[in-house]
Amino acid sequence: MSMNFTNGNNGNNGGNQWGNGYNNNGYNNGYNNNGYNNGNTGFNQSMFGNQNMNNYNNYNQNGYGFNNQQQYNQYNQYNQQQYNQPFNQPQYANNANGSGIGKSFMDSFANPRIRSLRKHAGEGVGDDVSTFGGVAAKTIYLVLVFGLGLISFFILHSVFGKNSVITDGGLLYPQEYPIYIGALILALISGIVTAFAPKTTAFFGTIYCVCMGYAVTVTSYAYAQQYKGIVFEALGLTLLIVGVLTVLYSKGVIRVTGRFRKVVFTTLIVGLLASAIFTIVYLCAPNSSFVRSIIEINNGPIGILFALIGVALAAAILTIDFDNAAQTVQQGLPKTYEWVASFSLVTGVIYLYLKVLQLLAKIQNNR
Repeated sequence: MSMNFTNGNNGNNGGNQWGNGYNNNGYNNGYNNNGYNNGNTGFNQSMFGNQNMNNYNNYNQNGYGFNNQQQYNQYNQYNQQQYNQPFNQPQYANNANGSGIGKSFMDSFANPRIRSLRKHAGEGVGDDVSTFGGVAAKTIYLVLVFGLGLISFFILHSVFGKNSVITDGGLLYPQEYPIYIGALILALISGIVTAFAPKTTAFFGTIYCVCMGYAVTVTSYAYAQQYKGIVFEALGLTLLIVGVLTVLYSKGVIRVTGRFRKVVFTTLIVGLLASAIFTIVYLCAPNSSFVRSIIEINNGPIGILFALIGVALAAAILTIDFDNAAQTVQQGLPKTYEWVASFSLVTGVIYLYLKVLQLLAKIQNNR
């Protein structure tokens, strides 16, 4: 393409050639079909002057640039509201000291309950926001439901006792074993459902607490028959630990960091895997030297050490439950997640009680 600058002040030929060329390709009417109109003056007015600059600003106003201050401010405001506000809080930051529900924990364990807390942070609006009072009320409700399971054991045990006889040196009447096993299965299923579907916690959490109330009472009854006063000791020690943990966490003495969560849940997973392996070996070869040696070690002083680790692990898990409950409120989750927080607290206390019961039994065995 040739360019004609014959008339430098008018620039008509060059303007027409450049203008038509760009016009054919859709470039803003070939610089408004003026090209280099009027020489230097036309060049400035056409390419960088009012008309094209207005087009440029219109282009930015349509959302494709940031020269328009209003659009730029709106973009920043969107970022602040949508991305920074919910997850920029200290308890969700994956910072250097690993505080809060960090990304490393999320990626390592893919805990569905924690992932759900992070996903729905900031969704509560108005009266739908979780509160500490709501968490406390639902926790009391679940404790009462647990108590119904406890009472049901003694009622059924009394009823079956009128028509049945305990045989083979057992502790339960024959009709109670299917109920006990059924309660354990229902509790396991309900716990899994609440983990992967938090919004069902109100229903399945109630089922879990009733079933665990019955099952834990059976376990406590068995320990009570063998160790005098152990149930009351375990209950008192559990309440003491819960009270101390509550004070320490509320005062900030104990901080739940990302590293803390990693250590606790790694230890828990290792312990569960070890228990599963031992159970499988025990079922396949109950009289093997491996099984006998593990049982002997578990009943000795080393068993007490393992039981102490179990209690410490249960206390750490309960501390994480405290932190999850606090974050549920602080992050403005919908009110339905109060059930998740309260359910976690109740299950944490139940687990702690069972570990304390086990520890006291081992101590009495070694006296």
